[in-house]
Amino acid sequence: MEPHMPSPSPRIKGWCPGAWQPMASGDGLVVRVRPPLGRLSAAQAVLLADLATRYGNGTLELSNRANVQLRGVDPQQHGAVLQALAAAQLLDADARQEQLRAIVIDPLHQPGDGVLASAQALQSALQQAPEEVLQGLPAKFGWLVAGPQHALLATVPADVRLLCLPAQHGAPAPHRWWVQPEGVDQALAAPTLEHAIACVLLLAGWSAAQARQRRAQGLHPGRMASQLAAYHSQHQRLPDWPLPPGVHWHTQPVPHPGGDAEPAPGWTAPTGYLVAAPLGRVSAPALARLAQALPHTTGAHGPLPGLRITPWRMLCIEGLASPTADEWARQAGLDQAAHWITDSTDPRLRISACTGAPGCDQALAPTQALALALAPQVPAGSHLHVSGCAKGCARQRPATVTLRAQRSTDAEGRAHTSFAVVREGTAGDAACLALPASGLRDNPRLFSEKIAWLTSTKPMAPKSTASPLPPSAAKPI
Repeated sequence: MEPHMPSPSPRIKGWCPGAWQPMASGDGLVVRVRPPLGRLSAAQAVLLADLATRYGNGTLELSNRANVQLRGVDPQQHGAVLQALAAAQLLDADARQEQLRAIVIDPLHQPGDGVLASAQALQSALQQAPEEVLQGLPAKFGWLVAGPQHALLATVPADVRLLCLPAQHGAPAPHRWWVQPEGVDQALAAPTLEHAIACVLLLAGWSAAQARQRRAQGLHPGRMASQLAAYHSQHQRLPDWPLPPGVHWHTQPVPHPGGDAEPAPGWTAPTGYLVAAPLGRVSAPALARLAQALPHTTGAHGPLPGLRITPWRMLCIEGLASPTADEWARQAGLDQAAHWITDSTDPRLRISACTGAPGCDQALAPTQALALALAPQVPAGSHLHVSGCAKGCARQRPATVTLRAQRSTDAEGRAHTSFAVVREGTAGDAACLALPASGLRDNPRLFSEKIAWLTSTKPMAPKSTASPLPPSAAKPI
């Protein structure tokens, strides 16, 4: 039965059905928080920890879209949570503006690199765009703003990417901008930020129009990559977008590194200090302890200002002057290995897992404890993904090994749970063998016996056919 959704308080303006509606899960409601411009002040972080303790299950999740999620929220307390978030400026007063703030900002941005200014300009433009232009945007449509280190965010999902890059030698302006629609390996080169923002709005408006048209035809609206693939399949070219003057397709593909090109926990001067949370989950007391230590710590430019939320399920502590401040690390609780990962060789960085059962209604087996138990057996340079179902919410890209929970029957017809093993694929790909869930849980060495198989030369499982546009789909230069 669907949980009762209490009516929102009238103090929250602009409410529309479904706008701030949380996701229902097996352990209550999931409330997603989008920190403005990707950061939390110390006070806001303490508030989130308090809300997770009072109204949730005491755990906060760091998502791959740089959001923070409260889990296990009592449906009867949903309105109270929204009011607290609005009071702390973590929830927009207007439902539409909240939906248009799905912007991932490079958390390693630095003063002068233009990333923050570009993100602020994009956010302002989206808020001021006529409602009819962006009406009906596909669900989860999102933007990404990055700078010279954009390769580190190549695996972060985004429908439109705005890249602010250093200008070429001799250019009059300090920066240049690329706008890349998802599914195309080339980008639109814009001479100014204003031109780049216009391109972003143009692409988003086109996607919204495509979504409206597909819904009217009774079809799934899709998102940018699938919409472009469908258009290219029909017309054998990209749309003839009315590009602003001076905007053209860049002649070279946007660099896209292979593998997991993500930073590791550790010092990232001059930005700050990166700390990871096991499986992206932070206990409320651990977050509160870290946040409460920030105002009492002097960094390179005074008290530490706050925390940046990253899409790598890590936090970036802004302005931390030294990663070897042992006394402060103890005060902030960073020495608690159960809560934080500060060692780049920690095997828990090699695993990912969804909420699993019983927290998720669609999961067929518990996942998190199993992933943590198997982490020490995952070789360096490899990745293990444990998924409770074929959706693969915790990791959309291929992993060295994916364990996917499934229902099976034995020779006598008795039902039991097993894990399908996918090599170099995603949770939705074909498996090559299955391992009993009870055996993995009770005897993790069952997995270690397959370590030799991890690096074998056996044929890989078929990849998913849901691929983006091929490079040939890009418009000729």
